[in-house]
This record gives sequence, C-alpha cells and structure tokens, in this order.
Amino acid sequence: MKTTFRSVPLVCAMFAGAAFAPAAMAQDALSEFSISGNATIVNDYRFRGYTQTNFKPAIQLGFDVEHSSGFYLGNWNSNVSDDLFPDGNLEMDFYGGWKGALGDSGVGIDVGVLYYYYPGSDANKINPEKSGPINNTDLYLGLDYDTGRYGSYGLKYSYTPSDFFKAEDTKGTWYLAAEAAYDLGDGWGLNAHLGYQKLKNTVNREGDSLGHYVDYQLGVTKDIQGWTLGLAAVGATKDNWYATNKGKDGGRLGVLFSVSRAF
Repeated sequence: MKTTFRSVPLVCAMFAGAAFAPAAMAQDALSEFSISGNATIVNDYRFRGYTQTNFKPAIQLGFDVEHSSGFYLGNWNSNVSDDLFPDGNLEMDFYGGWKGALGDSGVGIDVGVLYYYYPGSDANKINPEKSGPINNTDLYLGLDYDTGRYGSYGLKYSYTPSDFFKAEDTKGTWYLAAEAAYDLGDGWGLNAHLGYQKLKNTVNREGDSLGHYVDYQLGVTKDIQGWTLGLAAVGATKDNWYATNKGKDGGRLGVLFSVSRAF
C-alpha cells in the first residue's frame, strides 16, 4: 500500500485528540463546581437561642461544594460543651440539597437534609433507650427574597423525623425561622432573626412542660477588607430549658462578638 508522510501527522493528531479529549471533558466538568469556606471565632455558640458552649468561646469552620445545577454538599464544625453532649466536645454538621429560583419571581428556594453528629458522645447518658453517639437529622425547606435596596429576607422550616438529638419521645419536633438583612453602606450591615421552636414531650429545668419558645437575635456587622466583625443581642423567651455548668439559664439574654472570614 502506498503511503505518504502527510498521513503521519494526521494520524498523530487523531490519537492526540483522542488522548486530550477526556482531559478536556474532565476540566469542563470540574468547572461546573465551586468550593468555598468560612471560619468564625465567637465568644458564645448559640443554637436556636441556647448556648452550646456554657457561654464560652467557639471556633467554627465550614466548607461547601456547589454545582452549577444548584446541588450542593457541605460540612460545618464547632466545639461544644461536653456537659450538654456527654463525652463529646465537637459538633460536626453534614448537609446537602438543592438551591434554585422559582421562575422569574425573584424568590429563591433551598431544600435539603442536615445531619448533626457529635463524635465520642454517649447518647445513653441522656436517654437510657439509646446507644452510640448523639446525633440528629433535620429536613429543611427555605425561601429567600432579595429586594436590593430594601434588604433581603428569608424563611426556613426544619423538621426532625426522629427523636430530637436522641431525647426520649421527641419525634416530630420542628423549627421555623425568619431572617432579614439590610446593607447600611460603607461595609455596615444590619441583621435580625426570629425563630419559633416547637418541642415534643419536653420539660424545662424545673420539670414544667416546655412545648415551645421563641428565640431572637438582632445585630450589626462591619466588613473590613474581607473580615466581618459582628455584634448582636441573642436570647430566648423561655430561657430555662436547661442550665449551664454554672447553673445559669442556657437561653438567657446575651451579647455575641464574632470575627469571621469567607474564603
């Protein structure tokens, strides 16, 4: 068969194209993902109005992986008090879901699942019928709307399909939170939070029934070259669900100081 030298580079190019095609495709696929993180130091870690660290500081770190389709996965971590989570002093949250827009309404939707995990903790010490580490699973649905000039607003509903943090007979506990944020200009921001916690078969530290309570937070932030400083008042209307190791009501009114950075 007669061949020419001109066919050699053509064949080489064909093989080269076949070799580089998967790499190019992989690069295009990776470009659909984005990774972000956040770090915070705060003088007190509050969860739904209640301290998780006996009014002591917490160091918090989180990571998120998002796809252009709207699907995402994330992890967030914070130290906690082993008085509240026996034998455990770390909270690890794992979550995943989907974010998107509701047509052209300007309203965003966020639906997903959040798993709270406390490695090394002993659930048997808070509920004799349970074993293993303390954990909790929430299903959530959130809506948000950004008006631009007049601030952004959000509403989020969380439902616990199993016992709430392994507490006995608390299945079906739910939480509804409303939030608002307003840009004051020059790096200043104003934010507010109001939450309603519905509890099942729960008593306060005096042994009285605690069916629900409202938690609140109002604060200001200041952005300084990518660092965000925060100052806020936080508390709960029924602040005696549980006590700290010093005997103080865990949901009492307090002041939060925080320094955070997104990366």
